[in-house]
Amino acid sequence: MTTNGPAPTHTGPAAASSLRMALRVVNTVLDREASGRNGFNVSRLASEVGIERSKASRTTQDLCDKGFLERLDDSTLRAGDAFFATAASLHPGLVRRSRPLLRRMAVAHGAGARLSVRDGVQVRLLRAESAAGFVQEWQGRASLVTPCWCTGAGRALLLDHTAEEIAALLDDYELIGVGGPHAARTAAELVAANDHDRLRGVVAAHGEFEHGVAEYAVPVRDLDGRIRAAVSVVGREHDLLPRERAIRTDLSAAATALTDALGGNDTALSR
Repeated sequence: MTTNGPAPTHTGPAAASSLRMALRVVNTVLDREASGRNGFNVSRLASEVGIERSKASRTTQDLCDKGFLERLDDSTLRAGDAFFATAASLHPGLVRRSRPLLRRMAVAHGAGARLSVRDGVQVRLLRAESAAGFVQEWQGRASLVTPCWCTGAGRALLLDHTAEEIAALLDDYELIGVGGPHAARTAAELVAANDHDRLRGVVAAHGEFEHGVAEYAVPVRDLDGRIRAAVSVVGREHDLLPRERAIRTDLSAAATALTDALGGNDTALSR
């Protein structure tokens, strides 16, 4: 079938309204995922967003078809790969430059290596590499979203935050019940953990996201010294502890190497 004119474009108030609704839906799904609680199904999502179930159903189906959301076996929703591919495209130099660095660390330490950025209280995994044979249950998918207060990468992304800034960031979030046995349960506990690790320049999160799992992380700074991302190594605690010194050295070197990829004006990261 052919047409004599250009394809119609969907613009105007109706299209803008649909876009705003789609963004609200995706952000609500992301916030729920980052909280560590079970995801929303369509009915609960409609109630949370404040729209009719039929409209929520149409919107989520469209987002699933486009890959921005995924529907799990239990009918709950989570962010899809297309969403994170779009996010990663905002800073392709950083993602591209990180691949060999992460791969080298993963192989060297028989673990997983990650590049993450922060969006509010959420930590978004942009790239993950793992050693051959490494059990990837902690690596997650390349679009993993986790809370900032109970992960090594999340704490590294907050190392420059003051106690007041951290308290304000977490003001509306319930920390109890999220994360592993050693996760921070209050803003004050998170501040204390970061104060301890800041002196050594490397965050060491043992059992904070999950029992028996360790994550070492360092911030990646731009040329102006601002934290824009984090690199980390994650794996079984008993496997990584003997390699802690080497991991710290490798992470610091990787973060330094990634500074050039960021430049001094990449405002799309870590808001």
